[in-house]
Formats: sequence, C-alpha cells, structure tokens
Amino acid sequence: MNPVHAIERIERTAIIAVLRGDFPPGKAVAVCEVLLEAGLDIVELTYNSPDWREALPAVREAFGERMMVGMGTVLNPAQVLEAIDGGAQFCVAPSYDPASVSTAHAAGRLMAPGVGTPSEAVSAVAHGAKLVKFFPAGALGVPYFKAMRSALDHIPFCCNGNIHTGNIGDFLRAGAVACGVAGDGLAGNGSRSLADIRAIANEIASIVRQVRDERAVRP
Repeated sequence: MNPVHAIERIERTAIIAVLRGDFPPGKAVAVCEVLLEAGLDIVELTYNSPDWREALPAVREAFGERMMVGMGTVLNPAQVLEAIDGGAQFCVAPSYDPASVSTAHAAGRLMAPGVGTPSEAVSAVAHGAKLVKFFPAGALGVPYFKAMRSALDHIPFCCNGNIHTGNIGDFLRAGAVACGVAGDGLAGNGSRSLADIRAIANEIASIVRQVRDERAVRP
C-alpha cells in the first residue's frame, strides 16, 4: 500500500488501534476481529512486542485488505526493512530518524515519524514525511497540540501517547487527522478481555462519528 493510499485510509478511519504487549497470532487475530466489528480497520503492531513477527502475517492472512496492518516503534532503517519484509503496510516511530523515513519511502511505504516540537515537525515534512506522529500527545496536552498546529495546519498529524476515550475527541477537534490508541486506551497489554475491548472500541467509534457530525454542521 503506497503512502497516499495509506494516509487516505488513516484519515477515513481516524483511529489506529495499537497492539503492544502479549499479542501472539491467535490473540491478535481475535482482537482485530473485534476491532473490525466496531469499524476500526487499522491496527499497528509494535516492534517491542514479543510475537509481532508471527502475529503480523497472521493478521494479514486472516483479514486481507479489510484490515490495514502497520508496525510501530520502528527506530531505524534495519527495523523498517524487517517490518516491511514481514508484511507491514505502514510504519510508525516515536522519534524522528530521517534515514528511516527515506528507507520506508524507497520501499513504497508510509512512515510516520514521531515529533514533539514544531521544529521536528517541519524538519520531518521537509525530509518527505507525509504524516507525522505527535508524541507523547497525552502528556504534552491538547492546548500544546492546538497551539502547535495553528501555525502548522498544512501538516497532517496523528496524535499518539496516552490517548483514550476522554481525549480522543479533543485531539480530533484540535485538528488531528487521526489518533493512535494503545495500552489502557483500548486493547490493554494482552490481558484485557475481548468483551472489554469491544465496549471501548464501540465507544471510540461513537466519538469519531460525533466529531464528524459536528464538522458537518459547522458553518
């Protein structure tokens, strides 16, 4: 999936569900089934999860194009290439590494580097990034993001880091094209029940619909 199509899909869904922790293939597939039921069709496995090398192809095989599958916490070009070789359709990082961005783009994949300042965001885009990850969004806060984006509204931001049902709507209203939701915000660390994940996923989907409805009636 090329970067343009990946961004279009991310903007359409507005949520990237992040599976970080104990998510072996069977569990990852079961969680993704629940996410799809709620309309969340983008998932990010993470490089620092123990079973991603088996889980990534399992999810790709189980859902095909119904689920877009990426790899997060990708820190260097070697990890980018390993993730892509394993089937990742996009890559995400908590940090900004120009070589990783170049490597992903040369392979025809979207790479969203992590930024926390205006200078990092501008530098990442100048280096070719088509989407940047504002991180850690929850710690930096909505007012910080809103002020930063007011001067950089030409840059597509995905907000990640301590994102949950209490602040997803606020970040989307502040201009984020999407939010990445990890840990306690959605799927937990692998021990959360499917029933609880289903309830949270449905609430997140409802928040996204509400924000879009607000935008539709805004003069």
